[in-house]
Amino acid sequence: MRKTLDTLSRISLFISCACLVAMTAIISYQVIARYFFNDSPAWSERLSLVLLAYLVFFGAATGVHERFHIRIDAVRDAMPERFQKGIDSAAYLAVALAGLVMVVAGFQLTTTLWAFDIPSLGLPRGLALLPLPIAGALITLFSLAHLFGISATKPELETISEKVN
Repeated sequence: MRKTLDTLSRISLFISCACLVAMTAIISYQVIARYFFNDSPAWSERLSLVLLAYLVFFGAATGVHERFHIRIDAVRDAMPERFQKGIDSAAYLAVALAGLVMVVAGFQLTTTLWAFDIPSLGLPRGLALLPLPIAGALITLFSLAHLFGISATKPELETISEKVN
């Protein structure tokens, strides 16, 4: 199960990275076209915003799996050690519930707006919202894996700061 979760996380991270590279290329093209050729493409800004949604939501899902999401430990660390596991469990449960809300609301929003096009792109508007339910499902899955101890324990994880140093 851990390998499956790690693979899903890597795929999610790859999607985020690919979107970041594509956004950089598109914005660079837009700036060059605007300032050097005085002809800025109408689709570039809208496509960058669509890619931004993919980047953020899939990046957030990876953050939950890798435990590099925003977390405030001051209250948890101030508690006796016997309460800390309960606080961690409550936090994982809250994140899983938030992911579930993303799945349900995101699915409703995506299916409702799928019939409408993004004018400058000609793509369904629901396509821009598709990462919401998918990333919500990943966030729920990763949180529940942490909650039930399926995912790697904290000492086994290599944090981002350790990778940099």
